[in-house]
Amino acid sequence: MLDTILPFIYIILSCYLLKYACDTFEQAAGYLGRNFPPGVKGATVNAIGSSMPEMCVVIACLFWFNDPSLVMVALGVTAGSAIFNGCVIPALSIIMAKDGSGKSVEHIELNKHVLLRDVFWVLTAEIALIVCLGFNSFTILMAVILNVIYLLYAVHLYFDAKSHKAGDDDEEYEYEEIEDKGFIANIFTFNFNAIFFSNRAFSATSAVIVLSLAIAVISGGSHILVEGVLGSATVLGVPQFFSGLVFGAAASSVPDLILSVKDAQKGEYEDAVANPLASNTFDTTIAFALPLLAWFIINGVDSLPLVQDDNLTILRWSIVGITAAVAASLLFNYKRVTKKIAYFLLAMFVIWAGSMYFVIQ
Repeated sequence: MLDTILPFIYIILSCYLLKYACDTFEQAAGYLGRNFPPGVKGATVNAIGSSMPEMCVVIACLFWFNDPSLVMVALGVTAGSAIFNGCVIPALSIIMAKDGSGKSVEHIELNKHVLLRDVFWVLTAEIALIVCLGFNSFTILMAVILNVIYLLYAVHLYFDAKSHKAGDDDEEYEYEEIEDKGFIANIFTFNFNAIFFSNRAFSATSAVIVLSLAIAVISGGSHILVEGVLGSATVLGVPQFFSGLVFGAAASSVPDLILSVKDAQKGEYEDAVANPLASNTFDTTIAFALPLLAWFIINGVDSLPLVQDDNLTILRWSIVGITAAVAASLLFNYKRVTKKIAYFLLAMFVIWAGSMYFVIQ
């Protein structure tokens, strides 16, 4: 009985670790990104930090478990996370969005320029990834290309931030304190600012320390998640690839989900949508390709064989297809993104997940 339920306990535990580490991360990230223009904080600090689980899953498969064949599990997690991020996170952000006074809203409005920027780069990254996965092996050159794509995206973000002019409507940063519940409770909820800095307002040093500790917890949670994904596949009698695609992806997307919903509830709609889109760009480039690049260099090899089957083909095209559908839904309605659009995105995810269950066997 224990062997049957233990993998799912691992998955639930990883969700717990990622949830509270995410709260701490968001607190420190809010300080470090306090001067970023709308959409840029969500697309950089939030997206990179909340995508650490996906990167750590790839690292765990290649280095912790020392099994390059598990790269397909890592791919399932990063790819499934991309679809979860694209459908579920924007949908829940829209549904739970509030205005500046804390009242629920029936629709949100997005900045077309920011949306076009993030959609362009996420589609570029995902198209590049599916082209690379179409070959019989994944090479070191492909890993370099994917990393360069994110570098170009970062340059684009830099110039966006540089051209942003502070206006009268810019909001001053407000320190968001996580309640100090006592030393023991602070340990279990990873409230590192309360533990080490007495919950004082951040400085650059304390914010970086808290951010680093939060990422360390996220890394540990990701290792536990891999154990749960592999065990759940055995218990359910499904391919490890499918378990990573659904269970691993949903659990690893907890930080993205929480950060975006919090932004939406604060009326920061640009960051709420920019975070999952930018996370997908990060997931399909840096999170997947950078650990592979390191693995190639450390092991002195220049390629990793890929088994071309129907599962991989379906995954390749579903990523881009669903991302394109999400992008179209948001772009054509950016002035008035309603809850109907949110429910459409949720339905699209449910249909995709159900289809994957019956197709990938």
